[in-house]
Amino acid sequence: MSTGGAAIRGSRVGAGPMGEQDRGFKAERITVSYYCSAGHEYSPQYAANVDPAEIPELIDCPNCGLPAGQDKANPPVIAKHEPYKTHLAYVKERRTEAEAKELLEEAVAAVRERRIRLAEEAKQAAKDAAKAATKKASAAAKEAKKPVAKEVKPAAKAPAAKKAEPKSVAKSPAKSAAKPATKAAAKPAAKTTKKK
Repeated sequence: MSTGGAAIRGSRVGAGPMGEQDRGFKAERITVSYYCSAGHEYSPQYAANVDPAEIPELIDCPNCGLPAGQDKANPPVIAKHEPYKTHLAYVKERRTEAEAKELLEEAVAAVRERRIRLAEEAKQAAKDAAKAATKKASAAAKEAKKPVAKEVKPAAKAPAAKKAEPKSVAKSPAKSAAKPATKAAAKPAAKTTKKK
């Protein structure tokens, strides 16, 4: 049963009984323990030649994610998460009561001035509209007082009379001329018969 692999099953290259002599020596290390508020302990190792100022005082616990510190008796506590602040809360943080009162008075004064100006403009517009209405009424009254005799209504009938003439002219001239001739001829004949 030859597998063609390593002579001893489960062995790997470089594995042997000699240990550190074959692989070299480990660098000097410092072990620092960190403790979180949930009671977990985590001990990472740092190189001995690292400056102690470079070693972090707080890290995140790999077990629970809470902050972990080097003091076992007083592990760091996560800060309470503050709820969302309103705009007014932020304004109160930036301004004192006196400043807020002054700003409020300025804003109220500006609003009052604007309202007074708009009211005056509305009054002026109403006066202008009333003046325009009185001018229209007086003009209408003057028009009503003018004499009616100046208006000539027969002028409107004249075009109708003129329209009637072309209709009679439109008829054939022979027929229109024949009718009066026959009527005129018939009347004298009748008169002559009565006289006899």
